[in-house]
Amino acid sequence: MSYEFGDKVNVDKLRSSHKNSSTHQPVNPSTYQPINLSTRHPVELVAEEGASLSSGSLRLYALPYGCVDLYAYDPLNRRAAVGIMVATEHRRKGYALAMLETLRHMAADTYRLHCLYADIAATNTASTALFRKAGYSECGHFKEWLEYDSHFVDTIRMQLIL
Repeated sequence: MSYEFGDKVNVDKLRSSHKNSSTHQPVNPSTYQPINLSTRHPVELVAEEGASLSSGSLRLYALPYGCVDLYAYDPLNRRAAVGIMVATEHRRKGYALAMLETLRHMAADTYRLHCLYADIAATNTASTALFRKAGYSECGHFKEWLEYDSHFVDTIRMQLIL
């Protein structure tokens, strides 16, 4: 199963494909273990077999909770953008923060990245608060950056130095 960043994801379909398929493998089983830092929930992030950040983007599943994306990978400057999707029934329970904390450690330890960043619609206060809680800080503001419901909205860029 393959998705592009921004696709609408049917999490129930992800769950069933995960249960009925052996195509999902831990990203780097020799160095990665699910972790539980300040959050209540340890999460394991897995990628489809053969998936690699070297292609420019990588979707990591935290089933059944949702997924995180690393995209706009810049190997020269060792940075990547982050996107996150959480199933409605798992929101506001600590899973998103656990996914971001796990991703932070994977990005630093497995992929040797120096910086992660996220572009968040300025009106999305829940996402801004989540990234701030995960240690990201605001580093930019883009006017009318994203088109949403036939109009453009401002975007806040948040950054985490690893």
